[in-house]
Amino acid sequence: MDTKDTNFSWDKAFFEKKTTLFTNLQMGFVGAALMLMMMDLSKPYLLAPLVVGLILASWYKHHIDGVKDKVKNASIQFSPKSILITLPNQESETRVRFRQIEEIDRRTEHFVDIVTLYLKDNEEKLEINAMADADALIEKLNNAIAELQHATEH
Repeated sequence: MDTKDTNFSWDKAFFEKKTTLFTNLQMGFVGAALMLMMMDLSKPYLLAPLVVGLILASWYKHHIDGVKDKVKNASIQFSPKSILITLPNQESETRVRFRQIEEIDRRTEHFVDIVTLYLKDNEEKLEINAMADADALIEKLNNAIAELQHATEH
């Protein structure tokens, strides 16, 4: 296994962009509603979409902030036979051996990439949220698992 690119960290830029986007949307919805009220155009059918947009933007921002609090400064380090997942805000470290991993899945939930590791022997699944370059992480995991299986076969 090569030693370059063996560390992955949380996607700080993603959280900054999404927080800025949702904050700007909140301010825009409030500003548009105030403008309509100042122009004496405050009809329910004009204000309702702005209120719905404000509620959705606020909910998504709250969700993004919650995920950010969980994964802030998280990292994944590869070693020859395992990975070490460190979550400083949750004060946890988890070591997963490549032979324990049965399946790797990736999905996006509320704009956040989630990599799920399904472990063998009916163990729990392990979800890794908001890591930078999730595609490279999955490829690196698949390559490491394949190398380990190839080494045990020979």
